[in-house]
Amino acid sequence: MKLCSIKFNRNFFFKRPLPALALFVILFSSCNITRNVPEGKYLLNKTTIKSESKDIPAGDLEVYLRQKPNKRIVGFRFHLRVYNTASPHKYKGLSKWLKTIGEEPIILDTFLTTQGRKNIKLYLQSKGYYQSIVKDTIIFKGKKADVTYSIDTKAPYIIGKIKYVIEDTSIYRLVLKDSLNSLVGKGKRLDMDLLQEERTRIQNYLQNSGYYFFTKEYITFTADTSVGNHQVHLLLNVKNGFKFSETGDKKPLKFLKYKINKVFLYPNYDVRKLISLQNTNLIDTVIYNSINFVFLSNPGIDFKVVDQLNLIRPNDYYSDEIVKKTQNNLNSLRLFRMVNIFFNEVIADTTKKNKVDDFLFFNDNVTKDSISYGLLNCYIQLTTHTLQSYQVEFVGTNTSGALGAEGNLNYQHKNLFKGAEIFDVKLRGLVETVQKTNNLTNFDFKYSIELGGSIGLSTPKFLSPFANKEFIQKHSPRTQITTSYNFQRRPDYTRTIASLLFGYNWRNSKYLTHTINPVELSVINITNLSDTLKKQIAGKFLENSYKNQIITLSSYSFTYNNQNLQKSSSYTYLRLNVESSGNILSAIYSKYGTKSNDSTYHILSTSFSQYLRSDINITYHQVIDNNNTFVYRLFAGVGYPYGNSKALPFDKKYFAGGANSIRAWSARSLGPGSVKAGSSNYFNQTGDIKIEANIEYRYKIFWQLEGALFLDAGNIWAFKDENDKAIFKPKEFYNQIALGTGTGFRANLGFLTIRFDFGLRLYDPAIPNNNPNIQKWVFMRKNRFTNQDWAFNFGIGYPF
Repeated sequence: MKLCSIKFNRNFFFKRPLPALALFVILFSSCNITRNVPEGKYLLNKTTIKSESKDIPAGDLEVYLRQKPNKRIVGFRFHLRVYNTASPHKYKGLSKWLKTIGEEPIILDTFLTTQGRKNIKLYLQSKGYYQSIVKDTIIFKGKKADVTYSIDTKAPYIIGKIKYVIEDTSIYRLVLKDSLNSLVGKGKRLDMDLLQEERTRIQNYLQNSGYYFFTKEYITFTADTSVGNHQVHLLLNVKNGFKFSETGDKKPLKFLKYKINKVFLYPNYDVRKLISLQNTNLIDTVIYNSINFVFLSNPGIDFKVVDQLNLIRPNDYYSDEIVKKTQNNLNSLRLFRMVNIFFNEVIADTTKKNKVDDFLFFNDNVTKDSISYGLLNCYIQLTTHTLQSYQVEFVGTNTSGALGAEGNLNYQHKNLFKGAEIFDVKLRGLVETVQKTNNLTNFDFKYSIELGGSIGLSTPKFLSPFANKEFIQKHSPRTQITTSYNFQRRPDYTRTIASLLFGYNWRNSKYLTHTINPVELSVINITNLSDTLKKQIAGKFLENSYKNQIITLSSYSFTYNNQNLQKSSSYTYLRLNVESSGNILSAIYSKYGTKSNDSTYHILSTSFSQYLRSDINITYHQVIDNNNTFVYRLFAGVGYPYGNSKALPFDKKYFAGGANSIRAWSARSLGPGSVKAGSSNYFNQTGDIKIEANIEYRYKIFWQLEGALFLDAGNIWAFKDENDKAIFKPKEFYNQIALGTGTGFRANLGFLTIRFDFGLRLYDPAIPNNNPNIQKWVFMRKNRFTNQDWAFNFGIGYPF
């Protein structure tokens, strides 16, 4: 039996990559995929689920199938074909390797087909479709088999009436009071998953109302389907617990609400030291704001910092929600590697234990009178991280396609002033390549050097006149103060930036983070402009971006990210940023100051910038299965200079192209508008407006190697420019959207992802309309592709 054999012309592939790639796929697809299927057996070619019910999508049922066909990449069974390429009877060398990375053919098993049909039937019944009909049909085509599951759900059972039978009257009143929030009600389908969610909802509600020992195991449902007409009478039962008497009879127990009796907080918990020193005087207990702080010699942290984040207070009723919030608050300090909170019931007893036993062995036996609620002691154990750490890093970098090497020296103290203040000192050195634009294939590089450092202090104190305890307890805000200095020497200019930042950040919910920087001051000094760059920007609006400037910035941003790191599922990432600069200074100087020779106001002989800028980045990761994912991204940004500025500062301008943008263009080589990149030594195309959209299909190949197919679209534009082609025009901008496509490979090493992307231009807006020999649509050209029509990008991490 012959192996698949494919031949192609090397020159044809490089001159016409798209047709060559298509031909390669067609030829490769012609190989016999059933070559390793035994006689009398059939390759499971396809499984199809047919369901006309909108409430039960076919995609939701695939998980219940016991057998699925070989995995595909864009409809292509790559892994099966790799396996078939190996010699069937060899298990060493290349054949062993091909079989390891490939996937052996999935052979039809009718028993598993039947099991899949039964699983679907059981699932439909759990969703209320008790009279549903599921059939499986197998169609044989040569040595292949297609399996089709046909589903007729019939009419579902609907809840006609719901009745509550709850023995405990206090529980009964609470459940009825909250019945408006019930997930189960009249007119809804009898869905087992919904009933389970309702049990969990009632449990959470009662535990948040003080019923510490209540669990959903006390809740049962009874469904009466004999009513007729697909109606169900539902009975919700909550039975009391019980204990056995001395005579062996069951004695019912009512549910008790529980209050917090005492709170013991261990700020530097170490169980071995506590036990070894239990009979010494080295264990201290200090009562601060009704909380018992238990520690050895030195608590290690200001009591006030921990106390303001602890929501569990004596004499309050127990609430599971409050416990979780307290745990999140304490974790937000980033000082503790473990936060453990647990409770012990106070037992009625006339025998008193000594004080050490109370806080060390978590007992508190006290005399209790007859009361209507129970008592709990709370124990909060905080185990600290190593307070001081040093870190030295040497990593490869990729900044929009510029490769380089970076060295970092970081020092961090997590509790500098005993108030969970995080003190950071960072030193950074970077060397990156800068590619010349005159020939993309010669890899003619020069280098940029960057040196810098920063000192930062992050404190859990909300340093604001508007601070209040309720906000701090609810959101755990942090105040950030950072100062930094950066020196950058490029082939075409030298720049230094000195910055000071004062801001706040906090989490509004599990997925939402806010950052406000009321003050961000930057002093930018640009020197040593090359003669070529001077000529390029002379007399243009862009020249204003290369002047010394002072930026007085205020900004706000929020980030939404609902990614679940515990499982592979679809998620959305959204980031919105708004910033402004120079408005307060402009108002002051317009009344009291005078303009300099360049018609702008100056501070210490340096003009200050004035602008508004905002951008939004939305990314949606659609996880199809463990091997296939689609990623969709949309970015839109705009910056508008006015007043004291004629142009945005260079760092605040947008650019397109590169490893994380339109990958068929090199970094900073696209736009603005339909302007073609100049003939200067280095790409430096920038704009005031940016619109970008990306679609990427990611698939796993084998081991840690992943592949990708992508389509990129976008461009940048200017508000003001000497070249009319660069200006954003609402009625014309869509004709200047650049299109690129390509493929890539990623090595996901866990701690690092290395990425290679090959981008090919589809539509180039910089091609002039009056040139009959070169089309904007690249694939419509009569002559061959040029070196300018593709770009190779190396990246660290995923593009988005």
